[in-house]
Amino acid sequence: MFDSLAATASYTSGAGAVEAWSRAESAACARRVAAMAAMFDEASAADGAAERDLWCTDTWDFVAAHIGAVLRITPGAASNQLLVAVALHERFPQVAAVFAEGLITYQLVRTVVQRGALVVDPDALHALDALLAEALSSREPMSVATLEKTIDGFVAQVDPQAVIRTETRARGRSVEVGEEDGSGMATVFATLFAHDAKAFDARIDALARTVCPADPRTLDQRRSDAMGAMSHGADRLACLCESEDCPAGENPPSTGVVVYVIASQETLTLDERPAPAPPAPPPPPPDVPAPDHTDATEAAAQDESADTPATPALADERTALDGEPPAMFAKPLRELTLTEALTPTPGRLASLRPAAVMGGQFVPGAIACRAAVGATITPVVHPGQAPPEPRYRPSKKLADFVRCRDLTCRFPGCRVPATNCDVDHTIPWPCGPTAASNLKCLCRRHHLLKTFWGGESGWRDEQLDDGTIVWTAPDGRTHTTTPGSRLLFPELSEPTRTVEAIGVPTRHASGLTMPRRRTTRAQDRARRIDRERNLNEKSNSATISACADSASPR
Repeated sequence: MFDSLAATASYTSGAGAVEAWSRAESAACARRVAAMAAMFDEASAADGAAERDLWCTDTWDFVAAHIGAVLRITPGAASNQLLVAVALHERFPQVAAVFAEGLITYQLVRTVVQRGALVVDPDALHALDALLAEALSSREPMSVATLEKTIDGFVAQVDPQAVIRTETRARGRSVEVGEEDGSGMATVFATLFAHDAKAFDARIDALARTVCPADPRTLDQRRSDAMGAMSHGADRLACLCESEDCPAGENPPSTGVVVYVIASQETLTLDERPAPAPPAPPPPPPDVPAPDHTDATEAAAQDESADTPATPALADERTALDGEPPAMFAKPLRELTLTEALTPTPGRLASLRPAAVMGGQFVPGAIACRAAVGATITPVVHPGQAPPEPRYRPSKKLADFVRCRDLTCRFPGCRVPATNCDVDHTIPWPCGPTAASNLKCLCRRHHLLKTFWGGESGWRDEQLDDGTIVWTAPDGRTHTTTPGSRLLFPELSEPTRTVEAIGVPTRHASGLTMPRRRTTRAQDRARRIDRERNLNEKSNSATISACADSASPR
């Protein structure tokens, strides 16, 4: 189908070519989605898959990590795409066939999966699939809101209890930019320095995690409520689990947060040394009166200042973030040439070397200086050719260097900040030394993935002396990641001492120490669906009762 669509598009032009290539694009996307579903089916059919469903890093994480590495997207984005792919092919095969013909887009498919998630009866699901396939294959252009209403209408027709009624404005609350829509929710707009935004984000996230796992709110909803709790001076959220023995009181309260900004020494240190004095003129010959150089020197200085634009000093750059903005031009517009009007003043907030927040976000040098006010400054020491440390856990100095060099988790596509990662030995200890060339940052998810899903048929990694990691996927493809600091701080990627392995590491005893879930993903998903269907049933019963009361004679 895709080949014929591509061939048709290649022989058309104009609007016909736009339509044909759009359909070919959707058909190609359908093939990609089908490949994801096939990857999960193959992994689920492997030996021991049922046992691994209770692993903290389960089969789903294993497949999502592979997809994220190939597409260079975050684990969350890869997991969301895998969810759409599996749900489409398991629950809506007829819609998948329409998608394969290029008649609908991925956005429509994702909306179908989301709005039909509560339909659990096989007959109702089959009927919904047929209705949607027929409607979408010959549909007229619809907005997202119209499409959602159309899908909800079909869902209500086959299973009234499966309409997602609680997905209102309040359900989607989060700290983000938006507009008021009269729903009773307020919207907060904030533009902050990057380090302050990091601190705010970490603070509300810590508050949001002070409740117990049974709290019915999503993480976004708890983050939203954390803003209210923080405004009232609270150090924890009130848990809504309604349990008499709620364990939330055992969780530590939310305290201060730390934001790590990596900057070079010259950015934070103001060079206050006086400028060298100009050379003195040679002494005049005897009996010849010395000429008066004062007028000539002043005239030359005036001519030079007229031709050379003023470059602000570093101290001026540090204070240029405050007060009234300076004049855009040094002279009236009528006296400017076109070139002068289009050329910015050189050096404005540009001569300071930029910095980075842990996680890789770019920070201009002047803002890095502002972040340093009142902060604790810790020097980062490059280990050079220093020998390995004689222990498993690296020293604080070595761990600080590894985190500043990597900035993020080193798995392909992952963007978890290095401060939230484990410092992992590429060659396992004790065969691999505790040295910079054998250490890297891995978030807990990908650390467990490497440890328990590794080996000849899993993920393997090789680390070079400059911090480069070469990952080998289960299918034999390689993915290379470089340290996140290489662009702004290339000196941190200077090679360190070459690793010398001692012996051959033994195969990890898979599954013995893997953190385990209490319930599988499938059980969690079924429980969420049952809870929402019960809410819908109560809502429908209350509506019917209210209608009966209004219709009864007075």
